[in-house]
This record gives sequence, structure tokens and C-alpha cells, in this order.
Amino acid sequence: MLIFPGSITPLFCLIHLLSLRTGAVLEANECIRILVSTDTVQWGSPLAAICAITNTSCDVAFLTNASKIFWQLNKVDIPRTQYTILNSTVSQVNIPVFNQTVGMLSCQIHQGPGVTLRNDVRIYTGLPPDKPVNLTCVTSWKKEPSMKCSWNPGRNPHRPTNYTLRRIKNLGKCHNHEVNGERIDCLSQDSHSCTVRREKLRLFSTYDISVRAENIFGSVESDVQCIDAMDVAKLEQPMIRHVHHHRMKSHCLIIDWKLDISPPIECEFQYREHQNPTWRQKLATMNKMHREQCLCHLSPGTEYRVRLRCKLRGRKGYWSDWSLEHPGHTSESPPVGLPDVWWHIEDSAQDKKLYIQLFWKQLKDSEVNGRISGYRVTYRPEHETNHPEITLCNTSSLSCRISIPKGDGNICIRAYNSAGESPPSQLIVKTLYQTDIALHPLSVNIIPITEHSLQISWTSPSTAVNGYVVEWCEISGTFPCEMSWKKVAADITNCVLQENIEPMKRYSISVFPLLPNGVASPVSTEAYSKQGAPLIGPKVSGNYISKSQVEVIWEKIPINKCQGFIRNYTIFYNDKLGPVRYVMSDGAERKYTLTGLLAATDYMVKVMATTDAGGTNGSVVNLTTKKSDDENMLTILKWVSPLLLLLPSILLLTYFLHRRMIIRHLWLKVPNPANSTLASWSPGSLSQDWNCSEGTPDCIVSSFTFLQNDTRQNTGSAVKSSHLIEDEKGMSINGKTPNSGDTLHCLSEGYTCDVYTPYHNLSGMTQYATVLHSKDQKVRPTLFLRSESNQPLLHELNPSPRPHENPWFTMPAANDSELSQDISLTDLIGGEEIWKTFPLLWGLVSENKCD
Repeated sequence: MLIFPGSITPLFCLIHLLSLRTGAVLEANECIRILVSTDTVQWGSPLAAICAITNTSCDVAFLTNASKIFWQLNKVDIPRTQYTILNSTVSQVNIPVFNQTVGMLSCQIHQGPGVTLRNDVRIYTGLPPDKPVNLTCVTSWKKEPSMKCSWNPGRNPHRPTNYTLRRIKNLGKCHNHEVNGERIDCLSQDSHSCTVRREKLRLFSTYDISVRAENIFGSVESDVQCIDAMDVAKLEQPMIRHVHHHRMKSHCLIIDWKLDISPPIECEFQYREHQNPTWRQKLATMNKMHREQCLCHLSPGTEYRVRLRCKLRGRKGYWSDWSLEHPGHTSESPPVGLPDVWWHIEDSAQDKKLYIQLFWKQLKDSEVNGRISGYRVTYRPEHETNHPEITLCNTSSLSCRISIPKGDGNICIRAYNSAGESPPSQLIVKTLYQTDIALHPLSVNIIPITEHSLQISWTSPSTAVNGYVVEWCEISGTFPCEMSWKKVAADITNCVLQENIEPMKRYSISVFPLLPNGVASPVSTEAYSKQGAPLIGPKVSGNYISKSQVEVIWEKIPINKCQGFIRNYTIFYNDKLGPVRYVMSDGAERKYTLTGLLAATDYMVKVMATTDAGGTNGSVVNLTTKKSDDENMLTILKWVSPLLLLLPSILLLTYFLHRRMIIRHLWLKVPNPANSTLASWSPGSLSQDWNCSEGTPDCIVSSFTFLQNDTRQNTGSAVKSSHLIEDEKGMSINGKTPNSGDTLHCLSEGYTCDVYTPYHNLSGMTQYATVLHSKDQKVRPTLFLRSESNQPLLHELNPSPRPHENPWFTMPAANDSELSQDISLTDLIGGEEIWKTFPLLWGLVSENKCD
């Protein structure tokens, strides 16, 4: 607060100017003041306050007036509708509901730019105390007893409140005390409890007890209760020192415990099996400070947890806190249960022994009577009652493989512990075999209950049974099936499988009906407790690809990757520019033919495998269709192949039926040159040999060609009759023009012609004889040609003569007139040896000689 004097000094003017510049707020306790009746009001009640201008000399700007006053609550302007101007110096504000725990109320007057006169006051709110309820007192029985009383104070009054525990001693009975009797007060330190020490506490006496709450808004007292300190006593926590089994009784435990108190007490013992959360209890009465209690009717060989609590006997007091749990173990006794047994027979006709795989279940906890040390399997032949049992297996596991002689006998399985053996589970060997009997109707239904359980139910067969065995195991495809099984009574047709059941695993489940004389054929199915989408998709490839079709094949997903039953496959395919198309295939199929595709086009193909829980895409494969389709060629081959196979048979049949006609047309009959008169022909006298008239000859003889060596040109030349040379260029052979170097001679009648060619290495054939024809024959003469090859003719062993071996080439040159003399063929050629080099002519000579 600043007080401005009547004469303003230069220093004060400087301060005032700085205030105007800096916006200072002037504390004006001596200028204006807020007046309220109290700074504490009850929550939700109205509040009225006035602000009075107490010193007008504080007016720097000469603007002091009540109308200039404005109010704020927690720095928030209060609406002027709640203001009341009482006079020129007093302003009143009315707040209808004050509901803030603490509020800062202020009134202010602006004195110009940046200068304000202000006065603040802090207002508190609170509530009157609630009536205390639930008053309870507990006497703690220790070496120094004390009584602690507690209550519920109700809602928070937000203002300091005193809570006082008031006690008045009664005269024998409750509420029977003097009007002005002595009150013993206990002031609470925490507003909800108070403890009365031992020196102010009288045991075995009653008191009227109540709680009084008081603050500035009022006071209230709780209901009065009559309490005896012994009736509300609570003993301290007992202590168990040891728990041990009874030496003579396997179903009893001895508890050694301690509680320091002399009055008679009663205690409650609780016990439970170690794995069982449910407590059982027993009540006992104690008269000694050091105590020992025997708990009986327990299970032998079982671990228990034990605890106890106590209270004063015959009083309404409280139970003490429970002691700490202490373990104890009863002594063992022989097991009392029979093991459930199941079996698989491995029978071989070639083996004299019978192999049996036995399985059994653990005994129930109530049947074990201790800890099972192992299982013993024995065998005895059926008719040998005096024969001692043979121990086949002694193991701590739940299975055993045994071998016994084929035939009748009994197998016994017993569980044993340190105290003895259980009664035997007996199997008759002849009833162990699985029969071929299939009981109808017997259908199985599977319903998943949780992720780790399956409910299986089946219909009752018409044949009486001794019970059922439900067998199940996980199918993984990678490791052997680990079998689980459960035996069910004959009158029950359902059960819940909970052992070794995991989600998204496939299980094979079988139900075996047990008959009096064997085991019936099982009914089997597969199931999942919960299905999921496959872990991997199918691996895709193309099998047959044509112009417009593609056969898509995919690999089977391994069972351990399926996570459910594959219901269908969806094949997605598309080219680079077209939309994605898809088709669906049944879950049992693993191939599909896509049709209606474009030729020479790349397609992207993938396959999605879908279960009941979802689908997973497989790998993407790129497939390209062909430019042309091979289907037409395949169709032609399909129809032509049988005809091609049938054609050889038809040809063979035709040949055998018409072979003479075929031979006649294909192999023409060639005249035998041996029958020719050429062998008797002589060039010396043509007219005489022909026996023809001087006119037209009756017969025509072809000319022979004789080869001689031309020493001048080193080539073979032809020697001819002079009258034949005139028509040298008159004709061609077989319609062909002679080549250069060939000499062509024809008779004047034009029926025959001679060809003179070199002896060696010419293409085509060389005439060496002409067959004689009759005069009336109009066809062209047949030419007999020899090959220029040096291979033997007519399969003779000797080849054609070489030039130096042919006498013709050794003869001296002669004129044409000399060649026209009458000489014989033998003389001309030079003897029989020369003729033999020409096999065909030698045949004619030989034939002539014979004639």
C-alpha cells in the first residue's frame, strides 16, 4: 500500500511517473479495504463482501468513487450484476454459491494507465463433520494389552475437525452409569482411530463408548456402544514349530505349535493338499501354552499345508491372525487303485512269440497313498496256477513292450510304492486281439471347446460293449505320432480330450469299442481344436502349356504347415496389362487347367490355400503361352496313327492275294539272250547271212562296235562299216541327243543305230550288242547295254578287261576296206579267251557251239 501525501515532492513525482510507465499495482490497505464477516464459510453457502474507500487522499487521478470498484475471484472478474453500490465509497458483491475450497477475493480501482488500487482477502470453505459410523474396538492381547477403537469419519470436512473417543464406565450393566460419571476421553490423531493404553484400560468391565466430531461448522456424536474389553480381545498370531507324520497311523499328522497365553482358548486348524487350493478345517480346544495337535483322516503319503488361528474360549472375541503355513507329509501305504491299461498287439504268423506294447495311466491322487516308485508287469500261463508269475517288465515309465508265448495266459500290471503294491490290473491274452468286427451304427462327432480341448461324442453300437478307448495323436508328417489315450465306461458315449491338445495342430482320433472277446475295429476321424491360415502357400509350376491353355500344378502343403483343413484353392492369374482373374478348385485337387488365354503372352500365376480361418498365397510363377497350338497335330496323329499301323497289314494282304499280277506288272519278262542268233552272225557276207532278196531285207542285224586304241589321240575310236557312216548323225538313242565324242550310226531303213563311245569312265551306258529282229517287227530294237563300271557283269568273278589286255587295241591300224573283209567273230576278236571276258557274248558263242 502506498500513501500519497498532500505535497508531492520531486522524488515522489519521479516514482509516480515510473509507475505510470511500468503499470505498477498499488497495495491499498489504507486506501480501500474488503470487509467480510468471516474468512471461512460453509461449502455451497452464499457470500457477501463490501469494499470501502477508506482514504480519499490515495486518489492520484482524482477518480475515486465506489462505481469505479470492480471485483475478482481467483483473478476472474465477477459480473457487475452481482455488485451493489451502497454509497460513493462502498461497493458490495454478492456470490450466491461459494463452492471453492479456497478462494482469493479482491476489489480494485484503476487509477490511470498501469496504476491500480487493490485489496485481497482469502476465503476458506468447509463442511460440518459427518456422524462417525462403524465404531469397533479390538483388545490386542499381548504382554501389554491395549484396546484400539476405529470408526468411519465420513466425508472430508475440509476444515480442522477434532475426533474424541469418549468412554464412561458402567455399573455392572450396559448404559448403567452415573449422570455425571467420569468420562475418559481419547483424542484421535488420525481422525478415524484411537488407542487406549493398558494403564487406562480395565479388563472384565463394560464401558459405554462413543465418538464425538467437532469443527467450526458444528459437532456430532456417534451411537453409543457397550463394550467389554475381553469380549473384543484378539490373540496374537500362533506359531507352528513342526509338522510330522504319525508313526503308527499313515493317515495322521502331528502339529507342534505355540501361543503365549494362560486363559483357555480354542483353535481352528486348516489343512489342504499341496496342489489343492481348497482348505479343510478342524476345531480343537487347548488348555496349555505349549500344545500339540493330531490331525487325522488324511490321505496316506500326501503332502499337506497346515495353518491355525485361536481365540479366547467362551468369548465373543476375534480370531487371531492365521499362522504361517507349514508343510507336512503323511506316511505311505500301499496303493489302492487299479491302473487303466491299453495295448497294441504286434502279431506275426512266422514268429512263435506274441509282442505286446502295453500302456497304462497314473493312479489318481487319492489312490496313490504316497509316491509311486514304479510298475511291475508279470505273466502266468492260464492253466498253470501253481506256476510262479514271471516278471516281464519293471519300469517307472507308463509303457512297456513285452513278448510272451502264443497261447492262453494272463498279464498283470501293478503299481508299487515304498509300502507295497496295488491290486493288479489283469489282462486275458485271448481277449487282446483286435477283431474284424465293425459295430454299426458308430459315428464320431468332434466339437472344439477351447484351444486346448476337444469334445468327442459317438453313437452307441447295437452290440453290448465293456467300454471304449479313445486314442488320439498329433499328425505332423515329420516325427512319429505320440499316442494319448483315455478309457471310457460302457454307458458313456462322449468325453473331453484335454491332454496334449494344442491349437492349429491336426489330430487323428479313433474310438475302439471293447468287446468281451476282443477289440472291435475302430472308427477314426481328424480334427483341430483351433484352425489358422496356412503358414506357407503352395509352390506352383506349369505342366502343360499350349496356345490358349496352361495346366497349373502345385505341391501339397506339409501337414505341420497347414494349421487347418484345406477347403479350397484359389488360382489367381493375369497378364501384365489385364486385370487379375481367379478360379477356385477343390481342396483335394492339386492341378487346374486355365483356358481362354492369349497366345504368346506372359502370365503371372499364384495359388492361395484356404482353411476355415483364412488363406495364404503361394509363390508366383511366370508362364508364357505358345505362339501356335499343337492340338491339331496331335489330333491328326491320333487319327492317322491307327491307319499307319494298319497300312502294312493291308499291303501284305494285297500282295499275297494278287502277287502274280503284281509281279507281272512290276517285273517285266526279259528275253533270254542265249536264244539269239547273234552267235552265228558273221560280218563278212551280209547279204548271204541275211538270206534276204536284193530288195527290202527280211531281217536286220545290228552292227557291232569294235574298240581300238587310238595312239594319236589317246582315246578310244570306233571302227565301222563304210556304208553305215553315211547316216552317222541321223538318229538319237531313247530320244536323247548324243554327247560330244559319241558316234551314231543308223541303217538306211532307220530301224537301228549304233553308238560308239570311249571304253572307260563315261556317264550312261555303252552298247555292246544289238539283238536281231524280224523284218515285220516295227518296234525299236532292244539295246543291251553294258555298264562302264569295271565290276564283273552278271556276277562274274572276273572284271572287264583292261585296255592293255584287249587284243583289239594291239591290232595295227587298217583301212576301212580291210575291215570289210569276211572274218569270223572268233578270228576278229582273237580266240576263246577274249570272248570269255564278255560273259553275255560268250554265252551266245557257247550256245552256237552247242547248236
